[in-house]
Order: sequence, then C-alpha cells, then structure tokens
Amino acid sequence: MSRSATPSRFSEWPLPPDPGESRLLLDLFPDPLIVARGPARKLLSVNRAFMELIGVDDHGELRDVPLTHWIHEDDRHRLLSLGGDGESDPVPIMVQLRDGDAWQSVALMGGRRLSPRGEERWVYRLKILEESGIGLEKQMREQRKRASEAVRTSLRIFHLTEKIRMAPRLSAMLIGVKDEAEFYERAGRLLSSEGLGYRGVSFWRMTGDQKKLIWSENESGEIDLEAGESSRSLPLVTGSGRVDRVLELQIDSRELQLLREAPLLMEWHEEVLGTIAEVLALTLENLKLHAQLEAQALLDPLTGVSNRLYLTGQLEKEVVRSRRDQQPLGLLFTDLDGFKQVNDVLGHMKGDDLLIEVSHFLQHHFRESDHLCRYGGDEFVVIMPGSTLDDIRTKAEDLLAAFRAHSFLNGETRQAGKLSLSLGITQLRNGMSGAELLDEADKALYEAKRNGKDQLVVVQPQGSTPRD
Repeated sequence: MSRSATPSRFSEWPLPPDPGESRLLLDLFPDPLIVARGPARKLLSVNRAFMELIGVDDHGELRDVPLTHWIHEDDRHRLLSLGGDGESDPVPIMVQLRDGDAWQSVALMGGRRLSPRGEERWVYRLKILEESGIGLEKQMREQRKRASEAVRTSLRIFHLTEKIRMAPRLSAMLIGVKDEAEFYERAGRLLSSEGLGYRGVSFWRMTGDQKKLIWSENESGEIDLEAGESSRSLPLVTGSGRVDRVLELQIDSRELQLLREAPLLMEWHEEVLGTIAEVLALTLENLKLHAQLEAQALLDPLTGVSNRLYLTGQLEKEVVRSRRDQQPLGLLFTDLDGFKQVNDVLGHMKGDDLLIEVSHFLQHHFRESDHLCRYGGDEFVVIMPGSTLDDIRTKAEDLLAAFRAHSFLNGETRQAGKLSLSLGITQLRNGMSGAELLDEADKALYEAKRNGKDQLVVVQPQGSTPRD
C-alpha cells in the first residue's frame, strides 16, 4: 500500500467547520490517528494520514463506520481487548489492515479516555511495519519505547479539541445565573473543571491600580504572573471598553508542553482564551444590564422612588424577616391633602414637580433601611423594619410638623389652598400577612382624611401583642 505525501505545512489547510477542527488537530501527526467510540469502535474522527492509508477522500464517509471494518477478522478480538486508562504504558499490537483485497501489517496502540461529558472515547495510533522479521521486531521494540508518550500526546490533543469545542458553549452553561456572585462561582467552577482544566482560576475587581479578589478556587487567589507561559491575565472588556474585571488562570504544565511543540496549537489556544474572556465579559455585561432593567422596572419613573410593584414584593420579604428575626415591623401610609387643587390651579406639570419634591422630602425624613414607595397618584407608603408602633408614631408626628413648616414649590402651592398630609400607621401582629398590614394602614389613612385631614391615625393592637 502506498501513501501520498502530506502537505508540508498544516497552516496551508483551511480551517474546517465544526466538528472538523478535531481532524485538523489530529492532522498535526504524520502517523494515522483515530478517535472512536463504543464497543464497535465506531469512528468519530480520523486524520488525513489514516484517510490516505485506506484510500478514502471524504471524511464524512467514515463517520460511525466501525474500525473493525478494516481489521482482519482474526485480529479484531485483539483490537477490542487493547485498552487502558491512557496513562499507563500501552503495549502495541500487530494487526492486519485491509489494503484493497490484500492485507498489510501495522502496529496499533491506543487507550481509553472519558470525555468531559463522561462519554467513552478510544484514541488509536497506527504505524506501518516492514515485512522482514528482523525489521519488524526492531520496529516493534522501538514502538514499545515510544508508545506511552505517543498515546499521551494523542489523548492531550483530543482533550484540547474538546476544550476548543467547549469554550464558546460557556455562555449557554451560564444561562440562568441570578446575580454576579453566582456568575463568578459557576464560571470559576467551569473553568476549573475537567473539560477546560485550568488551574488557579480567580476573578478580580479593578479600581485604578488596585485590585480586589472577587472569587478564587484557592484561598488567596494569587498566582505568579511572572512564572512564564503558564500564567494568563485576561481583561474582561465591556461594551463601553471599560476594564473593571480581570480573570487570572494557569495552564496545565502537560498541556503547555504540547502547545510549545506545536505553534499552530498555541495560536489556537490563545484564540480559545480570547473567546473565553469575550464570552465571560458579554455574559457579565448582560447580567448587569438585566439587573439594571429589573431595578428600573421597580422604580417610579416620575419620582425615582420605588413603585407599587416593589412595595408588594418587599413587604412580604420584610414580614418573613420580621418573624424570623423576632423584630418589629411598622408601616406608614400617607396621602397629600389638596393635591387635586394644585393640579387644577397650577397645572399638571406643577403637580408633577410637587410629587417629585414631596418624594425628596420624605426620603430625607426616613432611614436608609426604610423603604419609601409611591403607591400611586399622591399616595406614598413607607416600610419601617425594626420600628415599634411608638417609634412610628414619633416619626409620623415629626413628619407632620416638618411638612407644615415646609414651603413647597417655593410657596406657589398657597395659590391653590392648603397643602397637608394625612397618615395611617400600624405594626405587624400575629397572623398578619403583608397585604393585611397594608390594608390596615390604608384604612387608618382614610379615617384620618375623614376626620379633617392634616393628622395621623394609629391602628391600636386591641389587646393583641404588637409582635409575633
């Protein structure tokens, strides 16, 4: 059997579409190489040397064809018994390979490997042998000496192929992360997993020349970036061109040795790292954008304070937290008296300006831990974690006094009549839900308005314990 000469430079071959990059990686070796799967050793990928050896031009014709098709029936049991974990020293076997109607002696060595997805793969290397007894024995001895490293190298190429395939899929693997903390945890575990196999993976936040550790697979997160080729620092560049996150990692020493010996593989690996950094940066940017959009959906567009949607969700959370931590929870419901007259006399634009000013006024009078929300129209609700009924009463009385002394819209509101506040306040008690707490404060508010406005009404516990 004759073999035509292979191209002198692999860079002259065009990069084939997926899944052909696996074959191009195998083409780096002049000897025939095979990647197969299953008990029948069905072909997944072969290199050009194997295709020339069996006289096939189209790689697609070989897909899922059993390797035993080319092995003499007397030797097939030896092929199927050849194995190992790919790390021990495999002993080559001699088999007869189909050559048209004839057979040719070849030395075959191989090992079993599990892919990152847990699928069984077999990697084989073939060596054509001379038919003279002395030459054959000599070649077999030489093959035994080189077999271990040959199979290891083949398996590393297969592993690198899987890595190239896996890098663009990172975005799909990160779908569903809820926040940045989960993003860094999941991305770090994926980069450290068997599929990608990087070491010392860590994420850093950059502020000027200072960096702060966000997540790391080891305790310190520090790697020696001066250690040479094995260390990488990859900036995660956002769409604005800003770099405030950096990924640091190290390449496995055995893989690095293979990359040094094959410049084309080194070039591809650098592209893989670039793809990883780009995918992570885009995913992080999308996560931030989603968080911003979600936050905007919970804000009142006019006043900038939280809206009713935020109120309903946060109130239930605070009820759960209050019961869990055995801490009081208060609620204040307020409404502007005279707001309709402002709209009628000064116009709706001035009415909007008044609502904005009132929201700022209320923000100034409550703690950061309180939750101020615009319920709708000229109504506002304040959730007050940790506040007892007495605390809320004192705050409400101070608020009424401050409101009476404040000159809104630089005094223009006086043209429309008196502007004041009515308030209803209450506190969480045993068995109450957030909705019931809100409804109770709302009823107290309207009692204050019916009683003459510019006042507050306190919901009395009526014998119930103020706290759960």
